[in-house]
Amino acid sequence: MNKTLVTLSAVAVLLPPAYAQEARALTIVAGSGRPGFADGQGAAAQFHKPIRLAPFGPDAVLVSDIYNHALRVVTKAGVVRTLAGAPDRKGHQDGPAAEARFASPHGVAVAADGRIAVAEAEGHVIRLLTKDAQAAGGYVVSTLAGQPGQKGMQDGPAAQALFNSPHATLWTGDGAVVTTDIGNGRLRRVNAGQVETIAGAEPGTFVYPMDIAPAAGGAILIADAGSHRIHVLSRAGTLTTLALDAPLSTPHGVAAGPDGTVYVADMKSHRVLAVDARGHVTAVAGTGAAGARPEQLNRPAAVLVHAGWLWIADLDNHRISALPLE
Repeated sequence: MNKTLVTLSAVAVLLPPAYAQEARALTIVAGSGRPGFADGQGAAAQFHKPIRLAPFGPDAVLVSDIYNHALRVVTKAGVVRTLAGAPDRKGHQDGPAAEARFASPHGVAVAADGRIAVAEAEGHVIRLLTKDAQAAGGYVVSTLAGQPGQKGMQDGPAAQALFNSPHATLWTGDGAVVTTDIGNGRLRRVNAGQVETIAGAEPGTFVYPMDIAPAAGGAILIADAGSHRIHVLSRAGTLTTLALDAPLSTPHGVAAGPDGTVYVADMKSHRVLAVDARGHVTAVAGTGAAGARPEQLNRPAAVLVHAGWLWIADLDNHRISALPLE
C-alpha cells in the first residue's frame, strides 16, 4: 500500500472549535429523546444509542441501535420498525431474523442484492443478513467472518479470523465487505471467505478508525476519531489525509454527497460539518453545545446522504434527525 499524508492546516483542540455556521432547519425524524425500545412513528418510537446508518430502499434508512442490540428501519415519514434483534436478546445466534441475537451491532451496509453486512463490535464478528421470504422476519442471519466473542488480530480464512471491535462496514463493487477494526487500528476486507488487512498494517497509520464511506472513483473515506482526521484510501491503495482549514473534534461518522461534499459527524463539538473541495469546513447542524432542543445535537455518531436528506444518528439524544439537501 502506498501511503501519502497531506498535512492538516490545523490540529485538533480540546474545546469545540468555532466553525463557520450555515443555518439550516434540523428536523427530528424519529425518537422520543429518551432511551428505550419501541416501534412507532415520530416521537412514539424509541432508540437506545443509534450509531450507524445505511440506505434502505428509496425513502428509508437502516439504523444500528446498539444498546437495544437491534437493527431498525426508519422511513422519511418517521415510521420505525425493527428488522432484527431486541434488547432482551443480546448474544450470538444465527438463523431466522426473528430469532437472531446480536451483541452491540454497529456498522451496517446494504448491498445491491439486499444483503446486509453488520459489524458487531461487542461480538467481534461480521454478520450477514440474507433475504429469505420463508424465514421468520424475512431474513436469515449468518456469521460472515470472525469468532463470536473472541477478540484478536488474525487474517486468513473467515471462520478463523479475529477482529477487535469492528465498527463500520461497506460493500465494494466486487462484492467484498470492508470494515473498520478499531481495536486493531486497521481496515479489513472480507472477500471470498478470506479476511485481509488493506490499510493500517503499518503502526501509527490510524488511531481509532471509526467509520468508512464510499467516495468517487471507488475510494473510501475514513473517519479517524483518535487522530481527528479524515483519510482517503484510493482504489489503488494510496492513503491520503484531507487538508482542512479548521480542526475536527472526534470525527465519528463520515459520508459523501453527490456533489463531492464530505459530511462529518463531529462528536465532541456536537455538530455536523460539511467540507468542500477546497477543505473549507462549515457547520451545518448543531449549535456546538450538547442539548436536546430541536436545533441541537448530543454526540452525533453518523451521517448519511440519502433520498435528498442528510440523515444524522444523534447518539445521546436517542433519535434520528435530518437536514433537507434539495
